Amino acid sequence: MNSPLSAHPIRPSWRASRNLRQRGSILINTAIAIGLIVLTLIGTELGYMFFLKREFQKTADLAALAGAQALEPGSCTSAQTAAVANAALNLPGGIAPLTAANIECGRWDPIQRAIAPHFGAPNAGEKLNAVRVHLSRVPPLLLSGIVGNQARKIEVEALAAQKNPRAVLNIRNTLLSVDSSRSALLNAVLGGLLGSSLNVDILGWRGLLNTNISLLSYLDQIAIDLQIGAGKYDQVLNTKVSAGVLLQAMITALNRSGSTATAVITALDEIRIKANAAAAQPLLKLGDLLGVQTGTDAAGLQTDLQIFQLVQGMIQLANKEHAVAASLPITVPGIASVTTQVQVVEAPQISAIGNPELAQLASDGPDRIQVQTAQIRSLIQADLPVLSGITGLLNVVTDLLTPVTSLLNNVLSLDLQAILCLSCTQTRIRLVPDSPVRISVNLNVASAKSKVIGVNCTSPTTTSLTVQSRVTAAELRVGQISDADGTALLKTGAIPVVQPIPVIDVETRKCYALGLACDPWEKYSRTGLRVDTSVAGNSAPHTYQNPPELNAPPLYYSLSSTDIVGSLSETLSGLQLQTYTYNPSAPNHLGNLIGTATQLIQGALSVVQDLVTTLLSPLLDSLVNALLNALGIQLAQADIGARLSCTRGAELVF
Repeated sequence: MNSPLSAHPIRPSWRASRNLRQRGSILINTAIAIGLIVLTLIGTELGYMFFLKREFQKTADLAALAGAQALEPGSCTSAQTAAVANAALNLPGGIAPLTAANIECGRWDPIQRAIAPHFGAPNAGEKLNAVRVHLSRVPPLLLSGIVGNQARKIEVEALAAQKNPRAVLNIRNTLLSVDSSRSALLNAVLGGLLGSSLNVDILGWRGLLNTNISLLSYLDQIAIDLQIGAGKYDQVLNTKVSAGVLLQAMITALNRSGSTATAVITALDEIRIKANAAAAQPLLKLGDLLGVQTGTDAAGLQTDLQIFQLVQGMIQLANKEHAVAASLPITVPGIASVTTQVQVVEAPQISAIGNPELAQLASDGPDRIQVQTAQIRSLIQADLPVLSGITGLLNVVTDLLTPVTSLLNNVLSLDLQAILCLSCTQTRIRLVPDSPVRISVNLNVASAKSKVIGVNCTSPTTTSLTVQSRVTAAELRVGQISDADGTALLKTGAIPVVQPIPVIDVETRKCYALGLACDPWEKYSRTGLRVDTSVAGNSAPHTYQNPPELNAPPLYYSLSSTDIVGSLSETLSGLQLQTYTYNPSAPNHLGNLIGTATQLIQGALSVVQDLVTTLLSPLLDSLVNALLNALGIQLAQADIGARLSCTRGAELVF
């Protein structure tokens, strides 16, 4: 029998369970939605903060640029005013304006200040060149009602440095072409200064003369070879290295350009090998040869240099550092023996680069832009042929004997051809003794210099660069210089004693017993040629109007003065023959008589002078002038080239 169902608790129906599940899912979705809304609001707030930070950074950047453009070398006032005014135009509304306290002026120098941002107060002698803007503000919140949303500080910084004008000066090389004779002379002169012997052919020298190298590429290659960091050009210029290292860097840089003739590379390699083989290996600073203003960046170094002039200056710098006079193996046809010695006293500076606005503040200060030729001392000792062997000269002197002898006969009542007296003095005039005549030529040449003293970049279409140039001062001595004086001259610059080149001697002797017995002939006086002259350097300013840009060929200006060595024949012919006494103890009346006779000789001796200078000039003119050309020196003239870039403004550097 079926019994009735027993009582049990009532369970929720399946519908009730579904309703409960629906209510739970709604709560979850609501929570997720609220979370997403909160995240969106927070993201919006963060986005707003990032937007403000970007606006702050833009404001700081523009303010720093405006301040740097208005910055003066010694004052921050104009820069602060410009930066504050610029920031007022760019800051979002509701933000406290920029003030002068947020602006700092100083010097940006990535070389001298190795730690970023390379900025600080200028050292003694340095100028302001950068502006730093520090902007720190707490902007209002976009959603201030969100619980926990707190105001945040936004802090940005910008550093801008000035882009300054750049000027380049250079002195033009005096050697314009090379033939076989000049090639041999260049090998002798530059090889002698290097302390070795060079064997560069004509094509090699011509190639060096006609090839340029990028200064920037050259400095970059030296930095690579010396493992110096990129862009540290001041360190490259001030590092001491051998000439061989500098020449190898030049070869590598030219090879990388891919357009250099083989003859140029071969010539440079020959010079490099001989430089490395020289007994003396002085260490050189390229900065002594190239005047690059401290802190010059890559843009200011984009100029070209002539290879020949760079090598020539490098060899002269090596000789100057070695401080030993170079003996040059130079021969001159018609002269039995020639000894040529050259000492480089001051090395040339063939090119100079820098900010002309700093240079004009102190033209002789550390920021000067100056170029110069080498300062040298040279001594040429040559043995000329015996003067009595020159027919024209002997005939002239023979013709001169008759009137002078007649004068002495008449005054002294003497028969100089056949003396008939118990005791009397005989006199004769003759050419110098039959022995080779030593000729000494001493030429001391000071540096020709040019430096920047003014610049005008106020208008992009009308620019100018003013320089002060000084033509070479020189001393020329021609005569006879002793070996001891010559050595002292080259070592210390001591002024030598210059004796005249002997031409004619007046000799006397005492005769006794009706002329049957006579003393030996003694020189009473000598007439000779002697040059001891100098010319002061000529100095004058010059303004280049609209000089070309740095990457264009330079605009040249020439300054001239008196040339004392243009031709030795002209130099000598402009001077009088000099007579000096050998025997001051002779009787006064004889001295007076011979002096009178000598005065009469002076007029006629102009013919002798012409003959002697005609002999000297062809032999020595080419030697002296070719020697100067090989050294890159042009007496009485300086050709100064100028280039100017007036690009102004500022750039962000940090």
